[in-house]
Amino acid sequence: MNDSHVLEVALFTVKPEHVAQMPTLRKQLRETLKDFPGLISFEAYAPLGENTFADIAKWQSHEHAQAAAQAFADGDPRFLPYMQAIESLSFMGHFVPGDTPVA
Repeated sequence: MNDSHVLEVALFTVKPEHVAQMPTLRKQLRETLKDFPGLISFEAYAPLGENTFADIAKWQSHEHAQAAAQAFADGDPRFLPYMQAIESLSFMGHFVPGDTPVA
């Protein structure tokens, strides 16, 4: 695997009543992610006319990305406000630079 970095991409729908809170929730998420080793950057993308948002985190390694994703999946209380705003997860995946899939 190319160890230069790993992108973690999440596409998710936000509950309508939480859409206006997303800037604050994402600020909190950024601070929480900084507690996890290996975070290089975090980019948040807002929808054009829908409630489907995209988050892209750049990690030093797949292991670093998985550790944060596992904490989220396990219900780490630091993620709770963000989790409560999410209606459904459409896609979550990890990617490395290159043209060929890595097994």
